[in-house]
Amino acid sequence: MKNTKIATATLLLAVVASGGAYAADSCGLSNGKAATGEPIQLGAIVGKTGPEDFSSSARSAAAYFKCVNANGGINGRPINYTVQDDTWNPEVAAQSASKLVKDTKVVGMVGSSSFVECGANNATYEQEGVAVIAGVGVPRACFYGKNYVSFNQGPRQSTLGAAQYITETFKLKKLVCVAPGIPGFGDWVCAGVEAYGKANGVEVSTVIFDPGKLDGNAIALQISAAKAGGVVLGMPRGMMLPILTGAEQQDLGKTIKWGLPTSAYHTQMPKAAGKYWDGKLYVHMEMEPLETNGPDTKNWKAIMEKYGDKKDPIDTFSQAGYMAARVSTEALMAIKGPIDRKSTFAAFKGMTKVKSDMLCAPWYFGPGDRHQPNHAGRMSQIVNGGFKTLTECFQSKDSDLADITAVEAKGGLVN
Repeated sequence: MKNTKIATATLLLAVVASGGAYAADSCGLSNGKAATGEPIQLGAIVGKTGPEDFSSSARSAAAYFKCVNANGGINGRPINYTVQDDTWNPEVAAQSASKLVKDTKVVGMVGSSSFVECGANNATYEQEGVAVIAGVGVPRACFYGKNYVSFNQGPRQSTLGAAQYITETFKLKKLVCVAPGIPGFGDWVCAGVEAYGKANGVEVSTVIFDPGKLDGNAIALQISAAKAGGVVLGMPRGMMLPILTGAEQQDLGKTIKWGLPTSAYHTQMPKAAGKYWDGKLYVHMEMEPLETNGPDTKNWKAIMEKYGDKKDPIDTFSQAGYMAARVSTEALMAIKGPIDRKSTFAAFKGMTKVKSDMLCAPWYFGPGDRHQPNHAGRMSQIVNGGFKTLTECFQSKDSDLADITAVEAKGGLVN
C-alpha cells in the first residue's frame, strides 16, 4: 500500500453549496425540454425508517432522474421513480419488492440501499428477470446475487481497507473489529478483518453488539480491555458516534489507532465526532474524494443543488446513487426498440468499462453469479473539520475476491 500524500483538502458544506458554480447540470438528452411520453417505471428499496436513515443513494438517484425528466427523459419518455422504505424489516422489504415488481411492473431497480432487502429479494429478482443497479450494497447477500450489482465496495471491503491502512502504516500487531449483530453483516464484515489478520500475523479480536441495545461506554470498555493498537468500527455512521463518545471519555484516541469505513466519509462527520477526534480518525473511501474536480463530481454537485433537497446527505453513498442513476440512464437510452424488463436486463448487464472520476477503477455489471466490481479505494483523515486524502487507490486484500479478480483477468470488463 502506498502511503504517499497525494492530496490535501478540507471538506466543508461550502463545497456542496457552491456546486452550481462548478458546472451546469447535465443529464439525459440535456435539451431543457420536459419529457412527456409514456413513463418508464424504475424502483428502489431503502432502509429509511429504522436504526438509521439509509436512503442517501436513492435520494441522489431521484435528483438525477428529476434532471433527466426535465431534459428530454429517455428519448422523450420520463422516468417514474418509486422508492420504497423497508423500515429495516425483511418482511417489509419482500412486500416492497412485490409491489414494485408485480404491481408497479418496474423494468429495473436503481439506487437501492438497505441492510435487509438483498437477502429478502434476490430470489424474486432472479425469478422475475429484474436487474438491479444498486447504489449501496450492505450485507453479504448484496454481493452474492446473480441479478444484483452496486457501486460501493461494501462494508466488508471498506472496513478491511481501514484495517489494512492502520495496521500497515502503524505496524500494529493487535486489532479489534467492532460490528453490529445484523444477519449477514457483522460476522461477515469482521471475518474479512480476521482473515487478513491471520494471513499477516496480526491478532484480531471481534466485538459483535446488539444494535438495538447499543451501549457506547460498554463497547469502549471492551475495546480498551483488548489492549490492541488499533480498532475498526464496521458499522453505519450513526452507530459509531456513541462508541466514539465512550472512547473519548476514556481517552482511547490517545493510545489506539481508529479506522472507519466509508460510512463515516460524510460532510457532517467531523463536527459530529467532535474536536477531540481531530487527527485521530482514519476513514476509508469507497469512491473518490468528494472534492475531486472531475466532470461527474461537478455534475453530481450541480444536480444535487438544483434538483435535490437541502437535507439530502452529501457523502459516498450519494455519489454511488448518482452513478447508479447515470449508468442506468445511459443503458436505457441505448436500447433500440421497446423498453421492457427483458431489454432493460440486457442493457444493464451489458454495461462494462464504465469510467468516472468518482471511481478508482472502471465499473461493470457483466456476467457471473455474483458481482463486486468496486474493490479499490483510498484513505483519508479527519483534520481541521474536514478530510485530508492520504493515499493513492489501493486494493482490498480480501481472499474472498479471488473469483471476482479471476473474471476480471479474462479481460473485456475493466480493461
